[in-house]
Amino acid sequence: MVITAALGLLNTEAKVSGSAHFVYFALGAALAFSLLEAVASVGFRRPLEQEPGTVTALGISLSLMSVGASATLAWGIAYFLGGVAAWPVTALAVSVAYPLMAGVELAFAQRAQESSSRGGETGRQTAREEDERRG
Repeated sequence: MVITAALGLLNTEAKVSGSAHFVYFALGAALAFSLLEAVASVGFRRPLEQEPGTVTALGISLSLMSVGASATLAWGIAYFLGGVAAWPVTALAVSVAYPLMAGVELAFAQRAQESSSRGGETGRQTAREEDERRG
């Protein structure tokens, strides 16, 4: 979604004729994902861990932050840098910023799940203690 919005923003703000800039855009995005994957997997030597489904679902529901920040970044680069250079730079920046922001959202979701689990466990423990006192 964000990469499509970035493409639209560039098409509007960084007015460039021809079509080579679309190739630069694709190469910038591909480079960003290759770099992120290499860093996250320690040079492609370790598989990435999967998040629990509930964490992923909550993280996705928080995507307003990552989408908004990435789209704003795309607009800023398109507006202030402009021209052909804006195309690969925007693709690279958005392709790095979005997963990083999504990671922050998943961290919030993980923390919320852990807090919820501890709260539920404390509630069950208190109920058991009350039952033991009664009898």
